[in-house]
Amino acid sequence: MLVYFNTIKGSRVPSTPGRPRIVKVIDTEVSLTWTQPDSDGGSEITGYLIAYTIAYGYCHIPQHVTVGVTTTAKVKKMIARGRSYVFAVAAKNEFGFGDFSPLTQEVEIPKYHGNFFLSHSDVMRCTLFNPY
Repeated sequence: MLVYFNTIKGSRVPSTPGRPRIVKVIDTEVSLTWTQPDSDGGSEITGYLIAYTIAYGYCHIPQHVTVGVTTTAKVKKMIARGRSYVFAVAAKNEFGFGDFSPLTQEVEIPKYHGNFFLSHSDVMRCTLFNPY
């Protein structure tokens, strides 16, 4: 579980974005998408912060990536093969960051080089192929 605290009480930071969805994994790059917060806090959203950590085991210090105003991102910094990760997103405006979204489903990074595409339906189906 990722735990963060918004230390600015009563501020006008954005509300929580929607839970990120993992679109695909290529090698050690994870593509995410999410929905905008319901409220921008009265000030335009200027970016998002993605936090991610190893999905199991003891407490791990989350990594962070700051992205622009789009609701999609590719994360590859500090992602290791053969590990599982969870991701969360927080929106930022001129007053600061809002609370983080709920965590994504756990995603495992393949132990070898290749592509791993996720397609969502009633049952998650995974297609794995190696272009090399």
